[in-house]
Amino acid sequence: MMARTKRMLVIGTLAAGVWAGSAQNTDQQVITGFRVPEYDDQGRLKSQLFGDYAKIPTAGPIEVHQLKYEFYNESGTQTDMRITAPLCFYDREHGEANSDGSVRIAREDMVITGVGFNFSRNTERMVIHNQVKVVLKGMRRQEGFIP
Repeated sequence: MMARTKRMLVIGTLAAGVWAGSAQNTDQQVITGFRVPEYDDQGRLKSQLFGDYAKIPTAGPIEVHQLKYEFYNESGTQTDMRITAPLCFYDREHGEANSDGSVRIAREDMVITGVGFNFSRNTERMVIHNQVKVVLKGMRRQEGFIP
């Protein structure tokens, strides 16, 4: 709960800073080169969301360009998994992200790519819809395994 509060505080601070510094459009704000870290209750880095560019409307989904979402190990010192997508839309109200574009999920031992996805923060579940490809690294052929 505290981690979620910290994340919302960071997002709120980003949005407030953008709002205060931007007078050109009252319907949406634009931020560039942003980073939103999330920490656990012990202050260890849990995940970070990066983007090159985002449009934040007063209502509706946030449009994020060049999304990079990193998840860290328990100690918060190493990247455990990285999700990248050229474009996605984040629904603040429901904690869900989706895209019709490409997505790549990389871990040390595998890479998953595809087109179109939905991600839910609440269920921590991601579904890739089309052209899904999984590459397992370091797997050895075992007897009885059909490639």
